[in-house]
Amino acid sequence: MYVLLVALVSASVLGVVTLLLRDRTERPWAYGAWAAMTTATLFLTLWLRPVGTGVVRCTISKDLWEPFGTVQGWMNVALFVPIGFFGVRAARRPMPPLLLSVLLACGIETAQACLPVIGRYCDTSDLITNVVGGAVGVGLGVLSLRTAGSPLSPWPTRSRWLPVATGVGFAAVACVMATVVDVRVVDHAEPSREASAEQRTVIGEAVRTALGDDFRVVSVSDNTPCGVDGVNEEVWAELKPSGIASLSWPDRDRFQIDVSVGPEASDATAGYPIPGSAGSVHDEAAAEQAAGRYVAAHYPTADRKRPVVERADGGDGTWTVTYPYHDDRMPSVTSLRATVDSAGRLRGVRLAAAADGGPGDCR
Repeated sequence: MYVLLVALVSASVLGVVTLLLRDRTERPWAYGAWAAMTTATLFLTLWLRPVGTGVVRCTISKDLWEPFGTVQGWMNVALFVPIGFFGVRAARRPMPPLLLSVLLACGIETAQACLPVIGRYCDTSDLITNVVGGAVGVGLGVLSLRTAGSPLSPWPTRSRWLPVATGVGFAAVACVMATVVDVRVVDHAEPSREASAEQRTVIGEAVRTALGDDFRVVSVSDNTPCGVDGVNEEVWAELKPSGIASLSWPDRDRFQIDVSVGPEASDATAGYPIPGSAGSVHDEAAAEQAAGRYVAAHYPTADRKRPVVERADGGDGTWTVTYPYHDDRMPSVTSLRATVDSAGRLRGVRLAAAADGGPGDCR
């Protein structure tokens, strides 16, 4: 519905501008198309979302190539191509539409930063892709004119309105960013990306240690929710036939697996069958016996003489058994917690420092 509204408004702008300029220029349709594409871009980038961001903030990413590895990044490039293209077709010069495209991209990001009520986020990834799109459009516009044999117009040496206007615009954007907006520098704007070869190897070995060859890793991602490498960074792995594993990175001091989740998991089959474990688990002794068999086979350095057995919260018949743990490969890990269900199957395992409460906040 909203896209239809944008199309109707843009078409109206095209008709009005073309009509107003038909007696003033030989290219009224080109100016109309330029104005229509600019209008559509403003509507698409500044329309209200249901929930605001609540912060006046702009994110600067150090990874300049990151947006070109996402579909959203290429969509942002495509969004500005028509603006640059029709700008050149209208002005017959490459510089005015290029400068105005850059100013428009900066203005949009500034508005998104200063108006948290619209629910949009300001970040340099969008700015970079928008500017690239505008430049590509300008290049295509110049190419189309040369192909058609239409000459480019010379730069008007006596006209200073464009340099002055764009200079004032860029100065205003810089002033607002410096005085009003909370600028945050991060390593990555995107919270999730493909894991490195080292990360895939490390978490693959951790999964094999925990589950043997009965489960396999099918996809691995590197996740930085704070945007900064090493801050709450985790490597996530999806497992088959079911389960998810996560490993803190790069310290590797927290590793956990939950094999009870996944599209193929069900109450009857979820979990890892513990070799040698037989019968149901209804009390602490049975839970300790089932977990002990698993830990002896997969984590022999755990101290199985001092387990702490607790019934898991939720009343679903699961038990947690926690052991003191030491492994020279993970020196900061001091505890191992195994979760078993009433059928004697392993539901999950967690290795962490004793006081570890999981990832903290990003502040």
